[in-house]
Amino acid sequence: MTAPLTLPESFALTFRGYDREQVDERLEELVAEIRLLTADRDAAVAEAGHLARQLEQARADHAELTARTDRLCRTPADPAAVGDRVRHLLELAHGEAEEVVAAARDQAAAIVREAEEAARQRTADARAQAYRIVDDARRRADRLAEIGRRTADRLRRIDAFLADAEGVLEEQAPLRAVA
Repeated sequence: MTAPLTLPESFALTFRGYDREQVDERLEELVAEIRLLTADRDAAVAEAGHLARQLEQARADHAELTARTDRLCRTPADPAAVGDRVRHLLELAHGEAEEVVAAARDQAAAIVREAEEAARQRTADARAQAYRIVDDARRRADRLAEIGRRTADRLRRIDAFLADAEGVLEEQAPLRAVA
């Protein structure tokens, strides 16, 4: 820890100088802040040292474990190099491992078959639904087209009726003027 800055206890008063109390209060605030910052820095330095020691220990542990793993991996258990009892245990372990692998393969194949069947069923369901949607859309389009044809036919009849009505009104207009 470094010593905090030494600041003068007070300033000399001068003509047109600063207010002594304000300067003293500000200096006290600054000294308190410097003390806090110094304490924070010292705590951070201590924590960094602690973390560095932990890192070095972790690196040493890692190196030891890596060396141990390498040693174990380089010397696999050879059934011929061990006793009959250990050899029998190794053979049993290999047999059991083969059974576990075979069972896992069978289970994986069953899962794949189920997934493929589910995918086929979903595809068939989606296709059927798409056909239903298309058929519904065609029926609606046909109904709308029929409604459009009927509406157009009614409009033509209404136009013809209106044209006839206008013709009758035009013929009757001169008769009214005479009467």
